Amino acid sequence: MRITLQRALLFFLVGVLALALIPAGLMLDRRLESDLEARSRTELAMALPVFEDRNSTRADALMMHAKEVAAAPNVAAGLRSVDPQRAIDAAMAARVSPDEHVILVDLEGDSWTALRADPALVEATRGGQMPVAFVEVDSIPWVMSLAPVMDADTWIGAAGVAVPFDDAAAATLAGLTHSDVIVQARGRVPVATLDPEVAGWLVTAVDTDSGDTGSDGVREVSGNDGARYWVIDAALDEAGRVVFVKNVADELALLPRLRLGVVGAAAIALFLVLVLGSLAASAVARPVRELAAASERLAEGDFGAPLPSTSIREVQQVSDTFGGMRQALQARLMQLEEANLELEAKQQKLQTLQGELIQRDRLATSGRMVAELAHEIRNPVAAIRNCLEVVDRRLGDDSEGHEFAQMAIEELMRLHSISEQVLDLNRPADPRDTSCDAAAVARRVADLVALGAADDRWPVSVADEGAPPAVIGPDALKQVLLNAVQNAQEAMLGGGPIHITVRGDHDRVTILVADRGAGIPDDVLPRVFDPFFTTKGEVSGVGLGLFVAHGIVRRHGGRARATNRGDGPGAELAIELPAAAEPAIQ
Repeated sequence: MRITLQRALLFFLVGVLALALIPAGLMLDRRLESDLEARSRTELAMALPVFEDRNSTRADALMMHAKEVAAAPNVAAGLRSVDPQRAIDAAMAARVSPDEHVILVDLEGDSWTALRADPALVEATRGGQMPVAFVEVDSIPWVMSLAPVMDADTWIGAAGVAVPFDDAAAATLAGLTHSDVIVQARGRVPVATLDPEVAGWLVTAVDTDSGDTGSDGVREVSGNDGARYWVIDAALDEAGRVVFVKNVADELALLPRLRLGVVGAAAIALFLVLVLGSLAASAVARPVRELAAASERLAEGDFGAPLPSTSIREVQQVSDTFGGMRQALQARLMQLEEANLELEAKQQKLQTLQGELIQRDRLATSGRMVAELAHEIRNPVAAIRNCLEVVDRRLGDDSEGHEFAQMAIEELMRLHSISEQVLDLNRPADPRDTSCDAAAVARRVADLVALGAADDRWPVSVADEGAPPAVIGPDALKQVLLNAVQNAQEAMLGGGPIHITVRGDHDRVTILVADRGAGIPDDVLPRVFDPFFTTKGEVSGVGLGLFVAHGIVRRHGGRARATNRGDGPGAELAIELPAAAEPAIQ
């Protein structure tokens, strides 16, 4: 297989680029994955310091709140007088936040509130301490702070506040550490920011997984579905523990987009290489390519393709030689084309003249034969008519004989009329009728048709587009147009418009008679002017109308032709006559 020079250069550049980009892309992909993993693990490891700082800050705040509750006057008064409701109302009024739960412990160490105090914390308050710790209440970790309630220097009870480590606290912690949070107490998972089922098996996996823990304290565990998680946990005193979780797939979700960016950059680089390589290859291969294109276009008959101009001597020499050869070939082809066009025109003209000559010869032969026959028939017809009239007069009262005699005489008269029509073709034209106004004659014919018609089924319209006088007598042209109009009427037995158009120039007058009938079959068109030829068997007549009209037109130096209309159904008879220089006879 052969390839072009330009493609060879492009393939080489693409291959070099691919060899360079593929290893670099793999290395970059591994580096990106490693960096993303390291960043996520470091961020997860920072969850423990964030949690410890938050607990320290929260412990200080709860300690202050517990101290304020314990210092409330009515709290101590309620404890002294053993009035729980008074002490509880005072403690509720002294709390700082409505989310905090109040804790009251009497002198005996019994809790007066629904939330019971941890005994170890109560004992710490007897020694004057204000402890803060995570305690477990109903399987939920609570942050509890107590302060001693003193009567002078005597401990009479303890008061404080506690807040649960609930979903809101977990959500806040998850936002601070950018991870999911799971709280475990007594082997249960009461609080989690991710799906409880996933949280349950994650806690189990953390307890049972013996995998290595990284130097950052982060461990990787895998679920039954193949999902990978990074986890790190911290103790909630004796109340349980909190587990911080990151989904490896979510943390590395940026990697596909980074890969896509790398692929896009590689694609752009490849595109630029292709563009620049195409330009370079085109500059190198352009002269040869243009010369090849010129030869291909020459094979298709295009002699105008540009030829290359280059500083390469051999290529320029081939280009100059090819240009000279192309010019010589173009000149020879133009001479041959002109000769062919001239020969074709002569052949077409010869065929037209030959067809017209054959038609004229056939019509002339038919006309002479029919004229001789009509001349020979006319005299016997006259004699027979005279004999029949004598017989008719001698029949006397024989009515039936009279009827048959009159029928015979009428048929003889019809035969005589046909003979006269045929003889009209060979009679010399009237020298007085040398020219006429064709449009005026057409209007007279339209008036005659309108007067002679039994109804208005065949309206005849005349359009005068301006024409000089025609070399034909008005009576002869009237007979021609009447025959043409009658033929159009017979083509539209149900009625229809007939349009006559008269136009011309300085040397010819054309009269068009158009109808909206069924048209003329193609195999019939060459014979419409033959004598005794008709396609209308249901119409009276013997097929001499157009034959007579054609003979009159030819006798005056014109010609007639019949065609089908191109703008719809119907036929059109075109009558062409020489134009007269003298004023027309009206």
